[in-house]
Amino acid sequence: GAQKDGAIANRCTVDSVPSQANRLEARLLKYSGTSIPKVTISGSRVGQGSIDLLEVGHRVGDAVVRYSKNGDKDGFEPFEVALQAYVEGDAAPLAKLAPTSLVFGHWDSRDSATKKSTKSKARRLIRSEIVAFNVQKVTKRSQYWSSIDPEVSQELEQILKEAKEAAQEDPNSKNAASQLGMTDVPAPESPGGVVAFGPIERTTIIALSGVRALATFKPPTDAGVIEIDADNTLALRRYLFALALASAADPGVWDLREGCILVRESKTEGGKTVGDPTAFTSVTVKHSGAEDPFAALAGGAAKSYLDAAAKAFFGEDAFPAVVTLAFDPSGAKAAVTTKGGNATGGPKTKSDLVEALSALPEYAGKELELKKKKVGDLRKLWQEAESKTAHAPAANEASTDAEESATGDDDAEI
Repeated sequence: GAQKDGAIANRCTVDSVPSQANRLEARLLKYSGTSIPKVTISGSRVGQGSIDLLEVGHRVGDAVVRYSKNGDKDGFEPFEVALQAYVEGDAAPLAKLAPTSLVFGHWDSRDSATKKSTKSKARRLIRSEIVAFNVQKVTKRSQYWSSIDPEVSQELEQILKEAKEAAQEDPNSKNAASQLGMTDVPAPESPGGVVAFGPIERTTIIALSGVRALATFKPPTDAGVIEIDADNTLALRRYLFALALASAADPGVWDLREGCILVRESKTEGGKTVGDPTAFTSVTVKHSGAEDPFAALAGGAAKSYLDAAAKAFFGEDAFPAVVTLAFDPSGAKAAVTTKGGNATGGPKTKSDLVEALSALPEYAGKELELKKKKVGDLRKLWQEAESKTAHAPAANEASTDAEESATGDDDAEI
């Protein structure tokens, strides 16, 4: 169990690294269009006009970007070019389109028959996590009381009784009346969170080693020599560092979920609870392990630093125009179809696959066995069968080959 005093007994993740990355990126939305290139995508969510690229889960590698249009052009093409440049060592093109995909990481890994991935993968430059120490797990129980009395109607009472009996007879079915909120239902014991006896800490690390690993290049010389552009590389690194710093500065309230709203540590002065400025600390850690104090920038100073870094990187009058993309459902549909091996109009549903396979000699009489298999397994069997058919010689071709062999005709040139 957890210890209230003494050594650390255990720890619990309150907000994971991927979750923190999404929350930190969302805090940069206020800079979209001013210090961060603005990319919007419409048509991917019902009832929502458009979303910013900073709100997209997989960032530049997300399907909503990959299958998009910019007018009548392929919306993903500029991002694909930038990703390929990053694979080849030049981070600037991607930083000028989707810089947070470098700050918070990305992985362009999904291939389809319509679009091949670049395999571009970037580590996070900033890593943040919230953990609680010395915690004790708790459970919860609840009871739902229906507001409907079955006795108000004999017909209703009978229906509710029959629904209960049917559910008891078949363990795989659920009480239809309970699903509609018409009967009392006790909720079984379930996880109810934790009680933290120790501190709850948020630790954020900006990896300067990762920032220093990024570079951009000068145009190739006539001899094909490519060199690092020192000035633009410095501007690139400062810009990405400024983005990471701005996302972490002045964190404010962490409203993580219901019942989990975190604020900074406080202290008591003169009988009054006030904020504790020492609750937020920052240091620089050198490769030797030595630590030096670091004066973390507050919100206003972080914004000023980001604005200056953006101007130095993009140029005074060269900030990118807004990119407006529209999700392309037809492109996404084509990718899904070809991914499943159905581009040629083969069987798609489970019943179609079972029927098609049962018609083949090798699966004759095995329909029940096929029905027990998953759709993915059935599709693999169908693709294997198609492959065998494609490679098997036709009857007349086999006959011709046999005749040529028998007559000793070796003249096969045309």
